[in-house]
Amino acid sequence: MRLVIDSGNTRTKLAIYDNRQLVREHKYVNTELLINDHWVNELADVAGDIESSCGCSVANQEVKRAIEQGLSRLSISIDWLASTRAWRDVKNAYSEPEKLGADRWFALLGYRSEARKNCMIIDAGTAMTIDWMTATGQHLGGWIVPGRRLMHESMHQKTALVKGELSDECFREPATNTVTAMSYGVHYALVGAISQALHVSRQHFNDQPFDIVVTGGDGERLIQSVSRLEPINYLRKDDLVFKGLLVAADNES
Repeated sequence: MRLVIDSGNTRTKLAIYDNRQLVREHKYVNTELLINDHWVNELADVAGDIESSCGCSVANQEVKRAIEQGLSRLSISIDWLASTRAWRDVKNAYSEPEKLGADRWFALLGYRSEARKNCMIIDAGTAMTIDWMTATGQHLGGWIVPGRRLMHESMHQKTALVKGELSDECFREPATNTVTAMSYGVHYALVGAISQALHVSRQHFNDQPFDIVVTGGDGERLIQSVSRLEPINYLRKDDLVFKGLLVAADNES
């Protein structure tokens, strides 16, 4: 069995794979992971069967250390992987490849391990990232947009009288109270970014077919709204980063 970890800005995901098959997955909010080590106990029953462990992290060093210390109690060491200039025929667009977010890089590798088409990968988490890659494996670069909760929290912090929770319901119509107006505005700002990204895709891929790949917690609700504006087909893949880590770790070994 193999343990694979994707530690993001807000949440950390741990997955157990056996012969490339996902056996189980755990998700933890990073702030909870720092103060409560119950996640270590949840891995105790399989710790003895873990043959190797790899991961990537864009979280702060405190979270990374907490993961390492927790795993050490289970006699598991983790190999942290980072973005590189190339992997097989995939080429990083960044002139300083290590500065491309590791989660973005391994999502590209995860897609490439399964398909060889032009693609636009949307990962809607704390930040929404959009990356483009050609059928030949050339990463073209991408966009980073503040995610749904980041936008909402920013408005809370900068506007003294505006408070309230994000609404899970979003309609393309004028809102009649401030909290709902914020929720709708944030949602459709992200929808608008994706819609513009589709135009960029058609331009850079010269109107050739391309896959739209969606991952991340807010991905489905956003792409559903986009599909109401223009008909699109998309692929939902929640394990792209895990798959990318696995193939990269195999390549290193």
